[in-house]
Amino acid sequence: MDSGRCHKMDPSEDTDRNETPGLSEDEVADFLRTCPDFFERHLALLSELVVPHSARGGAVSLLERQVGVLRDQLSIERNRLAALIDKAKENSRLQQRLQRCFERIARTRNMAELCDAVPRVLQAEFGLVAAVMQFTDHSAKDALPINALVSEDNESAALVMRRLAGKVCLLEAPLSKETADLLDPDSVAQAASCAVLPITARSDEPIGWIILVSRDPGHYRPDMDTVLLEGLAGLIGATCIRLEMS
Repeated sequence: MDSGRCHKMDPSEDTDRNETPGLSEDEVADFLRTCPDFFERHLALLSELVVPHSARGGAVSLLERQVGVLRDQLSIERNRLAALIDKAKENSRLQQRLQRCFERIARTRNMAELCDAVPRVLQAEFGLVAAVMQFTDHSAKDALPINALVSEDNESAALVMRRLAGKVCLLEAPLSKETADLLDPDSVAQAASCAVLPITARSDEPIGWIILVSRDPGHYRPDMDTVLLEGLAGLIGATCIRLEMS
């Protein structure tokens, strides 16, 4: 059975080899792969070989180059592991914040309390410039604070409603004119990105929205994952149903 070691050629084989054309680079590479013990039998060769080093502009021994390559690979893997750990910690903190938000929303007893609690808890947990809940459904106006109602003839509100049709949310950086028109001037002055989440109750049509405003232009990006935002919007909609907002 082949032990995996490469055997020395006899003298006649050396003579034949000298008469044949030189080996190609691929053949040399294949030989070294199939004969991993080659350098064990030619230890002196390791110290004689030099490899060009592009960073230093000179040459180093094969062993030194191998050590350098391994060190670079180790550094890359360490950085990758550190990034994964940081991401895991960030996700853990995000889940804790969302849990506190969900618990507060679940404890609300009426629509007035919901309209007050949601913006407060979201601003506190996520450092937002503003979190604004607004409703266009005036059939339940008696249950809503007056400042949570948007006029039925508000053109910006109508445009936002049309844009939300069939969407899970809107992500803007910077804010669109119609979204900015629904916010107070101070919030608009600080806003760099925002998310607009539809609020739906018993019908599939939105009855309003919540606008989350951030001063960070990278906080809400069109290419970001929206699963957690969708969950938040779904919980608010379900709470509206529980509080008999149809």
